Amino acid sequence: MPVLIRGYGLTSVGEHWDKNLVDLAVEACLQALETANIRPADIDIIYVANALSNYLNHQGLLEAYLADYLGVSGKTIIRVESDGASGGLAIHQAIRDIHSGAKNVLVCGVEKLTDVLPAQFISARNLANDWLFLSSIGATYEALQAIMLRLYMEKFNAPHEDIANLAVVSHEHAVTAPHAQFPRNISIEAVMKSPMVADPLHIFEIPAPGDGAAAVILSSEKGDVEIIGSGVANDVFRLYERNDILWLESVYMAMQKAIKQAGISRDEIDFLELYDSSTIMGVLELEALGFAERGEGYKLVASDDIKLNGRLPVNTFGGLKARGDPIGATGIYQIAEAYMQLTNNAGRNQVDKARIGLTVSIGGIGALSVINILRKR
Repeated sequence: MPVLIRGYGLTSVGEHWDKNLVDLAVEACLQALETANIRPADIDIIYVANALSNYLNHQGLLEAYLADYLGVSGKTIIRVESDGASGGLAIHQAIRDIHSGAKNVLVCGVEKLTDVLPAQFISARNLANDWLFLSSIGATYEALQAIMLRLYMEKFNAPHEDIANLAVVSHEHAVTAPHAQFPRNISIEAVMKSPMVADPLHIFEIPAPGDGAAAVILSSEKGDVEIIGSGVANDVFRLYERNDILWLESVYMAMQKAIKQAGISRDEIDFLELYDSSTIMGVLELEALGFAERGEGYKLVASDDIKLNGRLPVNTFGGLKARGDPIGATGIYQIAEAYMQLTNNAGRNQVDKARIGLTVSIGGIGALSVINILRKR
């Protein structure tokens, strides 16, 4: 049974002072219902992907809250919390529901991150890290990625500027993305002169907190785009206990599952939506996905190949860095953006003749990864 995308909706990513958590979710869901031409009563199951509302917004049970606002009752409603993998994992579970007989499943991702001070956000972000052995001694999410960056540069003699170019390209793509948080160009010089968040990782190499919501409706009945492959895999939770901290085994394994299920070759994929929680993570994902050899991912991100008109466009609406990273919702934004590409609704960000796209969602620093592959019907 095919799993089709019937409709989508999304808010812009940014600082939404005039809207609360549920306001954002409802806005995205109503858009999705409208584009799908379906009533809330026709939805069989609702998923809500969210990472941090309990901690930052003092709000739990979001699935029931949202269902009530949508006027839906008597349905199966489920919340998914898996850090940055939340959205991708909710999609994966919704796919399984369609295969099990559900006709229409609403998947919404939402996050409200800008209503708190930076220290609160950093503390919340590190919930996806090992608090006892890492976060409590200052080994934050960004500090661990900085260690990976330094080791990568030293091991593979990779220029930092080449790695940082991923942020430059992402911003270039965001300029024409209406929902992007930072629709403006930045130069490689600006990236390299920006303050260190954790030496040698610069603040312009990571996303900023942002509010936003996105929603898609998966259906067995109708849709212009099919999800043909979905893979989930985990890795050793603590980064320092892995055999190689520069190899994202969970991304590799999830890719093997997704591409086998899809029945396609890697060369058939037309564009990628990476989970660029930092520039180095984007590079490592390209290697684990098999689009670059080990230690050569930096060469790919330094080239024009990843631009919209390149051989393998990456982060076609700006990725986490420039479109924004409302953590629990990010995976749904990726699916919505892939849908826009595959239905030729990407506007000035359209990838020419796009037929197959791939999205990457990651929890922690590769502790859990989800790969979804979409194809135009």
